[in-house]
Amino acid sequence: MYSKRQILVVFCIGFAFGGMLSSFTVLPNVKLMKSFATRGRYETQNLTALPRTTDVPKTVTTTMTDTHEQVHELKQFMSLMETTIKERKETLTRACTALDNNCNGTGTSNFERAFYCKKYKLAVCDIYKSGSSTMLFTILNMNDIKWSDMDFSGWLRESGKLRFSAISNTEEKTVMWNSYTKVILVRDPFERFVSGYADKLIPTGGGHSKHYQDLSLKINQEYRHLRSDVSKRNATEPKHATFEDFINYLLTTKERPMDGHWADYVQLCEPCAHGYDVIMKMDTLENDVRYVTSLLNLTTEHSKEFFKNQISRSTKSNKTMEYFKTIPKELANRLYENRRRDFEMFGYRKPEWIC
Repeated sequence: MYSKRQILVVFCIGFAFGGMLSSFTVLPNVKLMKSFATRGRYETQNLTALPRTTDVPKTVTTTMTDTHEQVHELKQFMSLMETTIKERKETLTRACTALDNNCNGTGTSNFERAFYCKKYKLAVCDIYKSGSSTMLFTILNMNDIKWSDMDFSGWLRESGKLRFSAISNTEEKTVMWNSYTKVILVRDPFERFVSGYADKLIPTGGGHSKHYQDLSLKINQEYRHLRSDVSKRNATEPKHATFEDFINYLLTTKERPMDGHWADYVQLCEPCAHGYDVIMKMDTLENDVRYVTSLLNLTTEHSKEFFKNQISRSTKSNKTMEYFKTIPKELANRLYENRRRDFEMFGYRKPEWIC
């Protein structure tokens, strides 16, 4: 048995030894904790300088979200428009098949009068009184020609250089036509007639030049005897063609080729002979312009000038109705039958108000 004194000595030695062991175990842990604490302070200081999800300004997160939504919306829009364009082309094909040989060109030589832009590989046939002036300015702009500094003769001169007819190498322009995106812009035929008449054949029209003054007077003199109101057949006023005179002229004139401002679509662009990749319409111009600018991947500069100010300028249906109310329905029906293929090729229905 150990004495009390021996037990006390052993206890003291064990206590001292245990203390030494604990110090060896604790000290490294203390240093490690201090190290983590120091490193933690350093990383925290650096993390505050980096953008964290919770610290991203609302404007940035909103922009990122908006961009994603815009891309998604554009894809949906382009998909819907591709379906629409496909349906328009199918309508044209059906009409051309039904018309058979009645849809041959009558006043053009292949695709000679169409404009082109090599930069965007675009070919476009312009139809007078269907956004043709804006189309001209658009083509000039896409070819980086500063048309705003020119007069009308300058526009015609420069745009003439951008028609297929200006390319002397037949093989070159054939290859271009077949490989380019081909576009045509059409309009309700009755709206187009009203626009042509109001612009060219009456004194208040912006295009009532000397040539059209003479033509208007000639139409007045040659067709006023056909007016439905007998009392107006020998009237000396007005000294220009009435709208009824104009319609009778369209129905009976033998002039060929007919003036481009009211010639049919076949004479101007031969849609059955060539086919078009994109059929644009004046009545859906806003969507159609957006589709074409995206399809061609126009630069921002060219995109903002593409059909600028034209979207809100087309002749509205109510104006067309006002003009057609001045003539007998029988005459309007005859005009519809006369230009029926223009309606059917591009899916325009016969107006209910002349039935």
